[in-house]
Order: sequence, then structure tokens, then C-alpha cells
Amino acid sequence: MFVLRTLLLNMPFVSLDRPAIGISILKARLAEEGIPCSIKYGNLLFAERVGKQAYALINDRLANWMFAGEWLFSEQVFPNIDRSPYIASLRENISESELDTVFRLRGELSDFLEACFVEFDLASYDIVGFTSTFEQNMASIALARLIKDRYPEKTTVLGGGNCEGIMGLELHRQFPWIDYVCSGESENSFPALVKAISAGTPITDVPGLVYRQEGESRVAAPPDRVHDMDRQPDPDYDDYFAALHDLGIGQQVSPSLLIESARGCWWGAKSHCTFCGLNGSTLTFRAKSASRVYEELRRQKERYGIRHFIGVDNIMSHDYFRDLLPMLKENNPGVTMFYEIKSNLKPEQVELLRDAGVTGIQPGIESLNSHVLKLMRKGVTGIQNVQLLRLCREYGVQLAWNLLYGFPGETPEDYVETARVIEAVCHLKAPGVVARIRLDRFSPNFDSAENFGLVSVRPFAIYEHIYPFSKESIANIAYFFAYDYLDGRNPADYVQPVLEKTRLWQENKTGDLVKRYENDGSLTLLDSRPGRQPLNYPLTSLQREIYDYCDQIRSRSSIEAFAAKQAGKEVLVDEFLEQLVGFQLVLREGNQYLSLAVDTGRSRESNQARETTVCEAVEC
Repeated sequence: MFVLRTLLLNMPFVSLDRPAIGISILKARLAEEGIPCSIKYGNLLFAERVGKQAYALINDRLANWMFAGEWLFSEQVFPNIDRSPYIASLRENISESELDTVFRLRGELSDFLEACFVEFDLASYDIVGFTSTFEQNMASIALARLIKDRYPEKTTVLGGGNCEGIMGLELHRQFPWIDYVCSGESENSFPALVKAISAGTPITDVPGLVYRQEGESRVAAPPDRVHDMDRQPDPDYDDYFAALHDLGIGQQVSPSLLIESARGCWWGAKSHCTFCGLNGSTLTFRAKSASRVYEELRRQKERYGIRHFIGVDNIMSHDYFRDLLPMLKENNPGVTMFYEIKSNLKPEQVELLRDAGVTGIQPGIESLNSHVLKLMRKGVTGIQNVQLLRLCREYGVQLAWNLLYGFPGETPEDYVETARVIEAVCHLKAPGVVARIRLDRFSPNFDSAENFGLVSVRPFAIYEHIYPFSKESIANIAYFFAYDYLDGRNPADYVQPVLEKTRLWQENKTGDLVKRYENDGSLTLLDSRPGRQPLNYPLTSLQREIYDYCDQIRSRSSIEAFAAKQAGKEVLVDEFLEQLVGFQLVLREGNQYLSLAVDTGRSRESNQARETTVCEAVEC
């Protein structure tokens, strides 16, 4: 069988600092089937031509709300759309210099698309596939149209997160120059498609494939799913590093490697967080074995000389606390990692993450209020989230999190309480973003909107400036949606104090609350948190022991039992606890208590551990 030459493209707009893992796995899968494949990075080529700063404006600053990248390339597909309403919106939201950059980029697009033909040698390939997530649709569709216009015999394929379910079907309907859409996981379906096209055999049974028959878009069969993650090949990132080497922009890029150790969400399979749409139709959790992940990390580090890995898992497997993390700690392969993880971690688990080289986590904190977290179905409490903030500070684990509001059923009292908590924890890591919840496709909030008290669900208005289609078609393509509340509420009416306190929290650079252990065995709490007079709180003997005991979340009854055991007699702790709570040295939630002062001794230990790991990694 003659095998057709296959090219996979990663178009703007997506991060420059990491390779595209999906098509890199596909390339490796095609290699297993004996099918030659190349990957080209249109995002790097575009950044090379327009400059990294201009690229970052579109990819970072204007992503997910203005959709500037999609709007720019839509003009190459739909030149007759009235651009003035969108431009007016831009003028209201960005500076004049930023607007000038957007206008400059508009003039670069045609030349960039032409450059793709030359730089990527598009004429030499038989099948050209595009990966599309978030803001890669229009750049991919624009280039696919030009390819089809010039080379009608070539096969064009679109896949990626933007093609999941009805989105992929509607894209196929609206853009006739896209021959096929691969919806869902494509490790099996895309090689099957390439082989079928090469052999001239029917494609109507390829799982997840959207094809055209008699002018109508049809789905061949339900999407397939990878069941045994250990059988997945290592992603082939050779083309990414070749592009960095060949392009001047490569000198400005600090690459990390992506690793996928699991798919789906083990927590979501039990209790799907109401706002989360990341897993599409594939919540079922599947993870690689610890030994497989370890060996993949080792192989990829040696192959590419990169030591920092970003896990693309939606949630780290809880089993890894028993196997993978101890393995990494014991063998120290000289890598660091970032993982998304559930937030109800214990001190020994955070310590193990640090010792295993997991230097950064995104734990999905989302709120510091237990009632709001319950509405989200997060399966954690506010005080547990605060404990993790303190533990990450103590063990030197970098933490990324956002504060969300606007959940149906939340109350103004929830945010009075949240404001009080923020006052107490402003020495810990502040949220990166504070925002009202977005309505994402595939989330429970979207699938059962009215049951959750959300009405008038409609696509973001920005989509109308990108796609000149009917409202129904745009609703099928969109991933982000606007909404109203069934009860008519406006969260801005009660969330403003939290927004203001969070702004001050984000600005706090010096205020702190730390422990200092004295030579005589006593403990001093040094409080310089902003908005209060700096004070030192000395704690001696039993007071110190109780405070340290509350280093983990403790119930009042357990504190009383602990104090009685230490003193050898029954001790009244109510007055002491109330003083600690009153000075915001301890956080109380119901009958649970948590010490808030940071143990900087742990932080020093973590710094030493990280320095040792880095030193070994660079072979000092």
C-alpha cells in the first residue's frame, strides 16, 4: 500500500513555550503504523514574523475574552464582515498602542499564510491536518481554504479540543474545504483514516470521524477512547525543537515539555464540578503506571535536554502519592514538574510533592468558603483550602489558583465570610484571577443550566464578529457562553468587598505572619500583615504546644483532649482559642481550627532541597 505523506500543523494562537502534545502523540502513533509524518509550527513562524511581544498581546492579554486571534484570521475567511463593532469594543478595552499592534497584525496575515506554503513546503504533502484548541480555529481554517483552493486533490483534516461533539460537526458543515474532522481522542482514528485514504478503502466506520456524503456532514461512528495509557507512545517533539533551532524566535523561547500521565478526572467521575467543561465527553479516568511515567520523564529529559515538565492531566492520579512520587523522590531523575491536583492535601503529601520535584501545582481552590465550594461540588472545605495555601508557602511549592464567584445559590453572607478569611490569610499566596464563573460547554452548569438557576444561555457575543452564521450554528461552534440568573441576582451587588480586599491582597508584598522559635523553647508569632499594627505574640509551654498542634486542621474536642494529655489534667482552652481567632492567628470554621502563622523553617528546608536538585540538574 502506498502511504500518503502527512503533515500536522500547529497554527496561531497558542503558547510558544511548549510543543503541541496532541499532534506529537499522533506523529508517534503514525510512526508505529509505518506512516511518515511531519509537524510544522505555524505559531512559531507567525511570532518570528511579527515579534514575540505582539504575539503575546494576542495570545495572552486578549485571549479568552476578546478572541482577538480568532477575529484577526476570520477576516481572511470572511472579508466582508463589518469589522467596526469589534474595533469599537477594542478601543474601549485596550490602549492605543495595543490597538496599533492589532491593526499592524491585520496587515501581516496574508503574507504569513503565503509564507506557510513556502516554509512548510505544503505542496509536497498529501494529507494536511490541523490541531485546534481555543483560539486556533480561524488560522487553521484560513490556511486550509488556501490549500484546498490551490491543491483540490489534497486532503484536509481538522481535530483537537474545538472539534469535540457538536462543535466538530458544525465546523465541518460550515467549512466545505475541510474534508474530515476527527472528534474526540484520535490516536486510533487518525491513523485509520490515513491508511484508509492511502488504500482507497471506505472511511465510514472510522470512530469519531466526521465526513461528507452527498453534501451532508455525517458522523461515521462514536469516538474511540484510549483504554491502556501505558500503550501510548512518547510524544515526538523533534519538529518543535528543530523549529526553535531554525527560527530566530527560538532564542526568546524558554521551552518546557508536556507530559500526559492521565486522562479524564477521577473526582469528576464521582462528583463533576459544576463549572468544569474540560473533559468533554471523556470523564472516565485512565492513568499511566508509575513506572511508565518515570521512564517517560527520564527518556524525554535525555532526548531533549529539558528538565521541566508540565503535566497536562486535568487531575493528578491519587495513586501517585503511593508510587510515582516516592519513586521520583528516591531516584531523583533531575526533573521538576507542574501538576493540576485536588486541594485537600495533607502536610506529608505537600512535603512529598516538593521532595519528588513537583515544584508547582494548580489545585483548583476556586473559593475559600465551604458553602460556595459545596455548590461547586468540589469535595473540599474552605479551611482545607487555606491549609493548602499555608503548606505550599511552607514547603516552597509554587501554587496557582483563581477565586471564582457567581454560583447560583451562593449568598451575600458567603462573601462577608470570605472577606473575613482574606483579611486573615493575606500573607499567603493570593489568587491570580478573581472572576465571575464562565459558562463552558460540557460543564454541568451548561448541560443542565436551568436546573442550576441559569437562564438565557447564549454564546459569547464576540462569536458573531468571527462567524457570519445563524445563531443556531454559532451556538453549535461556541465553547464559551453568557447567561442570566433565574432569580435575577447580580453578584456585583454583594461581591465588591471581596474584590477590593483581594486587590489589596494581590498588592501585599511585605506583610507577613510567621513563627519564630526562641532559644528558651517559647514561640513568638510575628504579625506584620497589612491593615493592622505590627505585633508580636509570645506563646509559652502549653500555649505553644496547642498552637503547633493546630498546624493541621483540628476539631475543638481533639484540641481539648490534646491539651489535657499534655497538661496531665483537664484544661479549659476556650478563652485561649477565642483570643487566637480574634487576633486572626487561627482560622475557625465551625468547630475546626487551623493555625495561620507560617513555619519558615520548613521553607528554608525546601529552598535547600530545591537548590540541591537544580545543582545536580546542571551538573555543578
